[in-house]
Amino acid sequence: MDRKTILDVLQQRENDKLDIAAQQLATLNAERHQASRQHQQLQHYHLDYQQLLHHESAGGIYRYRRDNYLAFLHTVDHALDAQAQTLATLDQQQQQCLDEWQSSRKKVQALQVLLNRREQRIQRHQARAQQKANDEFAQRRFQGTDQ
Repeated sequence: MDRKTILDVLQQRENDKLDIAAQQLATLNAERHQASRQHQQLQHYHLDYQQLLHHESAGGIYRYRRDNYLAFLHTVDHALDAQAQTLATLDQQQQQCLDEWQSSRKKVQALQVLLNRREQRIQRHQARAQQKANDEFAQRRFQGTDQ
């Protein structure tokens, strides 16, 4: 029974889709992790420079140095906003990919149930055919010994 049925083909296609979705999800997870680390680094830079500005301001600071600190902090703020947007986009893509993966997984499971039922029907049919053959053989043998 090496002949592929439509169910077999459909299951293979869904398995392929499931594999692709899983790979995409893994890639997105890695990208999300990297973006999160970058966001944390930016937060750390921002905090460090705020503390440096506060520390230097306490002892007196030239205006150009203060302006440089403030300009850098402003740049870091923009980078934090951009990174937060990137994280939001990745979160959305992750959710979409997870939904696709779950959908493919459900389809694969449903197709597997159908394939299992088909296999059970085939086995029942074969068992009935075998039983019928055994019954006919036994009947012929019984009739042969009776005569």
